[in-house]
Amino acid sequence: MPPIFFPNAAAGWLALLGLAVPLAIYLWNRRPGRVVRVGSVRWLEAAANQRLRNIKPEQLLLFLLRATMLGLLALAVAEPLQLLPVPPARGQVLLAPGVNTEALAPVRPLLDSLRQRGYQLRQLSDSRSVSAVRPWAVLGLGDTTAQTPGRLATDSVLVAAPNLWNTVQLAADSLPGRPLVVVAPLSVASFQGTRPALPASVRWLPLPPSDSSRWPVAAWQPHPDSLVVLMANGSESAVAYQQVRVRRPAAGQLIGGNWNGAEIRLASPKELLVTENGRHRTMPLLHRAARWHLSHDAAHAASAWVLTAALRAVAPTLPLRPRLVVSTSETVPTDSLDWLFWLRDAPLPARWATDASVRVWQEADSDTKSFATEFQPATSAAPSTIARLDTTSSPGAVPVWTTAAGRPLLSWQPPGRYRLHSRLDAAWSSLADSPELPALLLPLLQPTAPPAFQPDSRQLPLSQVRGPVAAVVDGTEPTAPRRELAPWLVLAAGLLFVLERLLAARRNRAAPVGTRSSESSSTQRQPA
Repeated sequence: MPPIFFPNAAAGWLALLGLAVPLAIYLWNRRPGRVVRVGSVRWLEAAANQRLRNIKPEQLLLFLLRATMLGLLALAVAEPLQLLPVPPARGQVLLAPGVNTEALAPVRPLLDSLRQRGYQLRQLSDSRSVSAVRPWAVLGLGDTTAQTPGRLATDSVLVAAPNLWNTVQLAADSLPGRPLVVVAPLSVASFQGTRPALPASVRWLPLPPSDSSRWPVAAWQPHPDSLVVLMANGSESAVAYQQVRVRRPAAGQLIGGNWNGAEIRLASPKELLVTENGRHRTMPLLHRAARWHLSHDAAHAASAWVLTAALRAVAPTLPLRPRLVVSTSETVPTDSLDWLFWLRDAPLPARWATDASVRVWQEADSDTKSFATEFQPATSAAPSTIARLDTTSSPGAVPVWTTAAGRPLLSWQPPGRYRLHSRLDAAWSSLADSPELPALLLPLLQPTAPPAFQPDSRQLPLSQVRGPVAAVVDGTEPTAPRRELAPWLVLAAGLLFVLERLLAARRNRAAPVGTRSSESSSTQRQPA
């Protein structure tokens, strides 16, 4: 029998004192005797014997019912819980979002072996921790003769790449103590932020990537009769960019060229319409080079030097080389800007604080306190240390870079305000020594594109995905399922109460009849 324990045993013992109530009623609640006038002592003796026989078995039964009812209520107050047997910790196969049946073809033998070992199939999602158990028949494994199951929730390549760090960590928290096998492509776009410490039970089954991918990134018009389209060619190790010059078509017509199965149409003089896999997205058509302005004071001089070097490293990879101006003056040119890097403790000028067309970069103030943590991008083998971090958050801010402590390192607030909660100074962080800094800035500096379009096909090594192992917490209570017995005890006490009321009513109805019969017998005997 499963064990039973009482969380509130002291309250139950106090409630058992209520058993004294029916005992007192049973011992001292006697009805007053009737006065019977008889003509002889021998009739008085007979009446006394009849009063002694007045304690009927029904009264003892009522006492037992009342005592049992109160005992059940006392047990209910103690809130007894019954520990049920712990179910076996079955392994779980977790499919990454967007994975279709065709992509699982190379690993079908491994998945079938996991199915035969009792593993269950689930899907990861960004909107919830983990899905319900899915039948293996959706992958064509196991018993496929049953009712036709639903399909996998898959999407095309244009769907936003999930952050597998967060989704796998949520799944590990919702399925503790179970072996987890994550089936996912190890593309760089699927891992964002700092790598968390996952349990040792999490294993990775990487899917083989595609041979290559090719997609248009940006376009600009150097001359009135020509266009230049920047194409990205992705592989497992790197992404290469290629400029393709084509003839400018009329508005609404297709642009000729090999776009890897996609169609590019000139929608308007300022944007192109790209159609891939039946889905559409717009791409801005640039007419001039971007204009960047960096203004800094003496307190931000070290950060300005690092940021300037990173921006100059990024500039050749952009469609048009931007014009960068570095100044120590607070005076900002009044002409149109695309980026303003304001590295000062002074507030942002009102002229640019209200301009939604300009993207602004700011750093932490000088009064920022010490906060030791780390930041490790997905493509970096070593983490960067953060010595000082601004932990205040603005309403509506969205984290872009996240530290190991879960605090935002870089946040974005619409319409285009970026705030680095630390600095690129060596006394503040080691981001200046990170070779990944230009690559981190590149997605922010590129022309505006839908955030859902991330077909980066670079692959992470499996050793880098595994990462640190979360420490096991000792002294935790067992996760065995528990059954509450208090509702059943209250129900049983209610049934006994109904039975006790029925017996008490029956006794009350039978008492006058016995009294009348004794009176008639004595009346008949008195004349004698």
